[in-house]
Amino acid sequence: MRQPVKWDPELNVGAGVVDNQHKIIFDLINDLVRASEAMADRKVIDTLLDVIENYIFRHFEAEEDLVRTHISYQQHCLEHYGLIKEFRKIRLSFRNRNNVENSGFTFLLNWFISHIKEHDIPLFTSIASGGEARGQTRAIDEYPFETIERRRHKRIQRKKITDTDILADCYNASTLQYTQALLLDVSLGGIRIESFEPLTIGDLLVVGCPIGTHFKFNEKVRIVNQVEDTYGAEFLNLSPATEKFLIELYGAVSISTY
Repeated sequence: MRQPVKWDPELNVGAGVVDNQHKIIFDLINDLVRASEAMADRKVIDTLLDVIENYIFRHFEAEEDLVRTHISYQQHCLEHYGLIKEFRKIRLSFRNRNNVENSGFTFLLNWFISHIKEHDIPLFTSIASGGEARGQTRAIDEYPFETIERRRHKRIQRKKITDTDILADCYNASTLQYTQALLLDVSLGGIRIESFEPLTIGDLLVVGCPIGTHFKFNEKVRIVNQVEDTYGAEFLNLSPATEKFLIELYGAVSISTY
């Protein structure tokens, strides 16, 4: 039986809120280990993975807010995003009925220990000693409809996927009408489209189009916001095929704007 991981004081970065959150993450990883060792129901494991994922998002947001003025801020954010991408692969594999609890445990533990030692501790040591501040603040990604940058669902703009317009066929289940739209960007949370016909907040659409050369996109979405003829839509029950495609796509494009 795998032994629980104990917090090592040498992993303290010197910022109380960050250290406490790191300890909670280790506790959550231990919960995942105990559930796996006890042969817990898959629903229990999936719930634990969901809790861990949500807490990691919140931790990254809090940590990045503390280091926002440092010169290495953007690179630090990219390190965090690398974990998010890999963690989603773990969850996707588990949902595809693979037993990944142990490999997920090992990956999370090794990543956090390495990240804290190689990135967090040097960064917070630099800040404590009056380290370099960066000159210009740039968000890693742009969100047209939110005033606060969201980390959970990074948008990939159409121009980073293909050199041509992405024309989508849309069936509006709310009005029983067909229309077409340009897909402007896509994320694991939803899409942004420019519609040829007016849409209404709350409309339910079935959107289909090729993305790139080999993937056929076909998903149900709900319109959640609007700026003129541009609409933001959230996914409803994102299919495993599209989730897998988007996870792989994140690794194929640059998410940095600097």
